[in-house]
Amino acid sequence: MQKPYALFDFDGTLIRGDSIVRFVRYAHAKGLTGAGGLARAALWAAAYGLRLTTAERAKRESLSFLAGRAQDEVEALGRAFCREELIPRLYPLGVEELRKRHAEGAEVLLITASPTFYLEALRDELPIRRIIGTRMHVENGVYTGLIAGENCRGVQKPLRLAEDLAARGDMVDYAASWAYGDSAGDAPMLALCAHKVAVNPQKKLVRRMKGADGFSVVYWSK
Repeated sequence: MQKPYALFDFDGTLIRGDSIVRFVRYAHAKGLTGAGGLARAALWAAAYGLRLTTAERAKRESLSFLAGRAQDEVEALGRAFCREELIPRLYPLGVEELRKRHAEGAEVLLITASPTFYLEALRDELPIRRIIGTRMHVENGVYTGLIAGENCRGVQKPLRLAEDLAARGDMVDYAASWAYGDSAGDAPMLALCAHKVAVNPQKKLVRRMKGADGFSVVYWSK
């Protein structure tokens, strides 16, 4: 069955900056990681920014302090972090746009490279049907500190969406669907929809999407 969708990236699109670094700061404030863990995350984020490492490794190393912690503990921390730190920082215009697409009948999905365990609480506040993101590995109810599968970025976004849709027997109604992103890693997702929206875009995304039908640029802020 074909359906209209509204596909939203998270970091840089609905919120400013990198939510993983913010999460590590929050965990530090709650005593779950020390100053060393905070410095480690900052160094790996900088290394990724300078293209000295991959996004997957930077993410894994930044979240390595989760290894050995119970799933219930980590997910409770993630919910609190989302409520206290992420939801108050959402772009108001982004929230308005998301609600507008939902009111028009689109099924809203969040498709993001951020870990899903701290984003699920967004569904309590916003009409998001499902969250497709990077999955952290859990074994016997304990986080291992590793990523399960691939980082949900670039071509992984349409692949993970296809996996989700196949499980439900659904298809994207291209002409009636919207996609929102800020970086070149979102370009494969934007290509799935007739309405392609670059939010506060990085130059590389604008270059990649130049000339694409239905492409537009918007600027959201607090």
